[in-house]
Amino acid sequence: MDFTPAYEYIIHPTKGIQVEVDGDLTAFNAGLLRIGDLKAPSRPVEVLSVYFDLEGFTNFTRQVDPQLAIPNFISDFTNWIFATLKESLVDDEQENTLWAELPFFSKFMGDGILFLWRIHMDSIIGIDRSLTSDKLQEHLQRFLCNIIASLYNFCKRYPAFLKAIKGKYVDPPQRLRCGIARGNVFPIGEGKDFVGPCINICARLQKFHGLSFVFSARGIDASGFNIAFEDIFIEKKASIRGIGEREFVYVVKKEFELLPEEERPAFETV
Repeated sequence: MDFTPAYEYIIHPTKGIQVEVDGDLTAFNAGLLRIGDLKAPSRPVEVLSVYFDLEGFTNFTRQVDPQLAIPNFISDFTNWIFATLKESLVDDEQENTLWAELPFFSKFMGDGILFLWRIHMDSIIGIDRSLTSDKLQEHLQRFLCNIIASLYNFCKRYPAFLKAIKGKYVDPPQRLRCGIARGNVFPIGEGKDFVGPCINICARLQKFHGLSFVFSARGIDASGFNIAFEDIFIEKKASIRGIGEREFVYVVKKEFELLPEEERPAFETV
């Protein structure tokens, strides 16, 4: 649905500048959002919500004649992020095997991309119904941690992307940030968009006190990581704006140790 009436600017003798319109104003409605029937029934979907953000993208857009560079950069970046995410989720030791389903939803956010990974509990339970609850939880946590580990390794590949585009762009964003949260989302407009607290949380965490990779501890136990990741993440307690004053989060240990002293008080040791 389009809303493209013809406008003509006029100056009213007493009211100043106004705009005369030649078109049907009823066409200006919520249908322009292109997300379907907003009253359609909605069921919660459990997900891992992941927000990737390009740090410094706003400054990048302030360059001379940005229209000559920004569209091409966004094209290069989005093509890279989809191709590399897919590669990151492949288990190199087993053919046609992934660490998780590919994201079922993605959305360009202006300076980054939101992805939703489905946590398909029915499928997980159905693998082996003889498993005890404790054993099932153990497998689930390892599954979630394997996804997060893949995302962490993915973010570490961003410098390779910068190297590949060297010479094409002036001062492109130098760091890819990532925020992750588990929770329920609700489809709106027949599943063409989603809302949910975990989306808000991961959006907050992707720019959390200057750190580049942060994930909420809600529903995620870092004991599920394999031995190679045992010393990479540490758990902290911190205030997340609009979410909670004492939220548990995992941060990259080496990044945290490099934080300026004035940022340290924002975190409590767990």
